[in-house]
Amino acid sequence: MLALAAPTTLWMAGAIRYDLCQTDTLGRLFAACWVVSVGFLFAVWQPVWQPFAFLMGVTGIFLVWWLRLKPSHDRDWDPSVAVLPRVSRHEDELTLENVRNFEYRSLNDFTPRYETRTVHFSNLRGADIIFFNWGSPWMSHPVLVFDFGTDGRICISIEVRYRKGQKYAIVRSFYRQQELIYLVADERDVILRRTKHSPNQTAHLYHMTVSLDIVQKAFLDYVGAINDLYETPHWYHGLFRNCTTTFYRLPSSRSLRDFRVLLNGRLDLALYENGRLDRSLPFDELKRLALINDIANGAPEADFGGHLRRELERRCHEQ
Repeated sequence: MLALAAPTTLWMAGAIRYDLCQTDTLGRLFAACWVVSVGFLFAVWQPVWQPFAFLMGVTGIFLVWWLRLKPSHDRDWDPSVAVLPRVSRHEDELTLENVRNFEYRSLNDFTPRYETRTVHFSNLRGADIIFFNWGSPWMSHPVLVFDFGTDGRICISIEVRYRKGQKYAIVRSFYRQQELIYLVADERDVILRRTKHSPNQTAHLYHMTVSLDIVQKAFLDYVGAINDLYETPHWYHGLFRNCTTTFYRLPSSRSLRDFRVLLNGRLDLALYENGRLDRSLPFDELKRLALINDIANGAPEADFGGHLRRELERRCHEQ
């Protein structure tokens, strides 16, 4: 019983702090009082099944309230995620609205710019994946880049939709504090925001060695999810609906049964082992050659993505 009572008590303390109370100070106080009260009950109330039954009852009542909390599109959003994208399709032509293409002077100083772009599904010819890492061996952030040839490249990133003043915290992400966003953006925006204007982030770009059919299905899955989210908000969750697990919940995703889907700091290695990245080189060598920080930070604005890939190709040939 105690093995279940402890995590239940701690989870509810977090929910009291983040979801029930409106201020951080009050939340901390109420959460601490809850933990102390439960500990006191188990110390003085015998037999132990009685305080356990009381805890489960209170938790059940609390869950009824907690599960009724609904995500919303109506928040005071951080400017970087304030606008939701959506996609319309007419036969072969897809129109992507609200494609983010900010001009950054620093991470918090930028000129917002959203664009409408048109691509043709028949031009889709492949996909790349970029992994951003901030020094953690366990966590990274993957972004897919779809290559539409003469129509250009489109980045899609599954992210937290931060409210103003919010920052990422793993514990907060387990509660009903943050919504989800499918960010559709220009490749230059997504890369430079992290490599040039975020501290200590590295970016590795890999080409996906999967069939065109898989790439097409993945893109259409994203289109469906983007439009669904535009109509119906969803909560972000640090484990079950995050930047990686959300992708693997899309209809056509090939399941990757690997702990590195959750602890995605080594997801690039998992994809390599699964045959979805180039295996003509040892993984460590492939990863070394895939680092793009210096190339990206010095790349021209015109044909940014083309420049990146030409420089990566030249680097490989020089080895």
